Amino acid sequence: MPAGATYCPSCGVRIDDPEALPLHVVDRQTRLFNERFIRPVLEDELARGHRYGRWLGILLVELRTQADHGSGNSDGLKAMAAALINSLRDVDTPGLLKRMPAEFLIILPEAELSGTAHAANRLIQAVNEAVKDQDLKAEVGLVCVNPAKRFRAGAVIEAAGRSLRTGRPEVMGR
Repeated sequence: MPAGATYCPSCGVRIDDPEALPLHVVDRQTRLFNERFIRPVLEDELARGHRYGRWLGILLVELRTQADHGSGNSDGLKAMAAALINSLRDVDTPGLLKRMPAEFLIILPEAELSGTAHAANRLIQAVNEAVKDQDLKAEVGLVCVNPAKRFRAGAVIEAAGRSLRTGRPEVMGR
């Protein structure tokens, strides 16, 4: 702790408040938002898209070994997170959904199916290039949410998981 600090530099909690709990919203290893933070952001974006009539793209990216097993390799997680951040737009929100197997959720506001597919291709290329030395690969599930109908975050993540398993994009709310 730095001398004379009032707030903890890693979690932002006031040091002299005994009842304060740290609000860790960033995964320490990947430096991306954690599940505790990314799910409410997804709920907010779904509501915003429905309210203003804008499409929302969701990508679920899973890190696997070449033998097709899930991976929680720490070096792979760090390399993948860096590649994710460098290949997304400023308005996109990436987050770590779970560690084993490593699953990342990326929220793409105002992205229709073609824009989401383009982002997925760009992202997969960047991530696979970043983790190829570690015998890892990334796979993606793609979901586009039509703003005409209201959906919850859990249903959207479940649809993205189906897309990841089948390899086919899903459009919710046709």
